[in-house]
Amino acid sequence: MEINYNKIYMNSSDRKANFFFEYIYYRITQLFFKRDGRTGFTGIAFISILQTISVGVIVLEISKQLLTADKRAFYSKPFGYLGIAISLFFMLYNYKKYNGKYNQYRFYWKDETKKTRILKGFYILLTFLLPIALIIVFGVHRKKN
Repeated sequence: MEINYNKIYMNSSDRKANFFFEYIYYRITQLFFKRDGRTGFTGIAFISILQTISVGVIVLEISKQLLTADKRAFYSKPFGYLGIAISLFFMLYNYKKYNGKYNQYRFYWKDETKKTRILKGFYILLTFLLPIALIIVFGVHRKKN
């Protein structure tokens, strides 16, 4: 019995909302395929770190607006635990969602042109660099409280 991945994939209810992370998982897993195999743990870890950093930037900026520097210092340890909890949540969620789905995504994106791959690879690079740039901009170039 042959499975039609295209039909299964295109009927997925969360297709539009998670396209970006699905593609990042696919490309990172493809890059580290010899080491990780079809599970794609490196892709899962990469997405989880990216999501954690993005949430961290948002939480940090909100805390800068709501709390003084002394209060932030006082609550730094609980914020660290919160960051670890958020990171673990993303790792477990992404592992459950993406583990073993490399073949499905490979089937979907197998006919991608080289130009499209390069453009989407550039988007992935920007996605990784944007949260880091925001940390630098908000952390270094803002007036200290």
